[in-house]
Amino acid sequence: MRKHVIIRRLAASVIAMGTLLSAAACGSGGGSGASNVAQDLVVARSLETTDMMPETAYSNGDIWAVQQVFESLTKNKADASGIEPGLATKWTKAADGLSWTFTLRKGVKFSNGQEVTAKDVKWSLDFAREPREDKPWQFLLDNITGVDIVDDSTIKVDLKQPWAPLPSDLAIFASAIMPANFGGKTEQEFRNNPIGTGPYQLDSWKKGDSIKFKKNVNYWDKGKPKLNTLTFKYVPDANTRKQMVQSGQAHVDEFPTAVSVEALKKTKGVSVQSFPSTSLIWVNLNNRKKPLNDIHVRKAMSYAVDKAAIVKAVYYGTAEEANTMLSKNLMGYDKSIKSEYSMDKAKDEMAKSSSPSGFSVTIQVQSGDPEKSQIAQILQNSWKKLGIDVKLQTLDSTTIYSNRKKGDFDIAMFEMTNDVSDPDEWMHYMFASDASVNSGYANSTVDDLIAKAASDDNVDNRKKMYAQVQQILAEEAPEIPLVYKPGLFVVRDGVENFKVTTLGQYDLTQTHLTR
Repeated sequence: MRKHVIIRRLAASVIAMGTLLSAAACGSGGGSGASNVAQDLVVARSLETTDMMPETAYSNGDIWAVQQVFESLTKNKADASGIEPGLATKWTKAADGLSWTFTLRKGVKFSNGQEVTAKDVKWSLDFAREPREDKPWQFLLDNITGVDIVDDSTIKVDLKQPWAPLPSDLAIFASAIMPANFGGKTEQEFRNNPIGTGPYQLDSWKKGDSIKFKKNVNYWDKGKPKLNTLTFKYVPDANTRKQMVQSGQAHVDEFPTAVSVEALKKTKGVSVQSFPSTSLIWVNLNNRKKPLNDIHVRKAMSYAVDKAAIVKAVYYGTAEEANTMLSKNLMGYDKSIKSEYSMDKAKDEMAKSSSPSGFSVTIQVQSGDPEKSQIAQILQNSWKKLGIDVKLQTLDSTTIYSNRKKGDFDIAMFEMTNDVSDPDEWMHYMFASDASVNSGYANSTVDDLIAKAASDDNVDNRKKMYAQVQQILAEEAPEIPLVYKPGLFVVRDGVENFKVTTLGQYDLTQTHLTR
């Protein structure tokens, strides 16, 4: 019954989107060379948007929607090589490293027409750094002791200790600038109708189906965006997303399966676009649970993973084997870390473990994601040779992310992309003892290295410390890195300047339609 309901719901969604795009074709809007083309872009997305509050947004389905509405003091460069001005035009560090001063951009307004002031910035950063269980990114601002208003266009951020990643950390969506006191709304009212300084503002939101944005006419960067509306349509099934773009019911398919890419490259009316990415597909092991808390068990499982086979069978060569748990496109990545596939070594580790005869575990797999399903089956077959009985449990993405936050899982697979150019976020989020991935892994040496690296301005020193962290993780296998993926998207002809940054953010300020 549930399967039939889902099919009917998907069919209804496809019909609705077809109607939407057919109607759009008759409209008009801005955009270079497109005066008679409605500037209404529809993106078929693999993840649902469930939260539009910057500080509590958790999955990429939330984050990449939040980034259309909100902006921060600093901005990530498109290639993830550093930061550039955002709502602040410049910043300086005090000689002792214990404070930073930011000069605010003049003439910026919120989507409701209200001018952005230093008061809004202070309130936003104070709210973001206020500890709360539902704020997974608050740890990035832990070193801030206070935010002071110097004058109407200047603020000063005080720190407990020197903190090299601060300007980068302030580029994260969770440090977004909001109107003070939610612009007179309650927090819940603001969640349902957020107010930001980004290129778009919320138009409508159908939970479990789609979220639609419209152009922010008060956007400070004049002439942008080119689009009138932007719709993120939640379509968890990869094949349905592909069909929607091929038939013209959506303009962009987020994350086509690798098996479909070659065929789509030869399909008229669409193109496959690839962007550099920090994406890592990895296996999340719950280190709190027996026998996954046994290093020998984890190392056995790691040795038994044939990553080359996964790249070939699942990704058709579009991905590459991951040797560490840090993205290859981030500062500090250590290419010298070894990743070895050896069933002999895997069996030796199992023999040393607390469960030499094997055990049973469950892998949680996202529904509608054939690639992760394939990987799960490969892992199931590989680990079976070690006496490990693996059961596959298919769940929707929202439930899987919720279970991860609660620690309610044995094994799951996720895709990680960094949100800022500095690797400190990745290190804290993934590997610190209180890491948000909730794997239960704890290593005081790793904690110390991460903390020391963040307080050191010397890039070479930081790289050495991050290399040490990667080596420890390779030896203890608290998680298993699988593959590094580029950002792949199927885009209909007539969509111009569609861009996705190396950090995964949709940069749709200059995107427009010509047909």
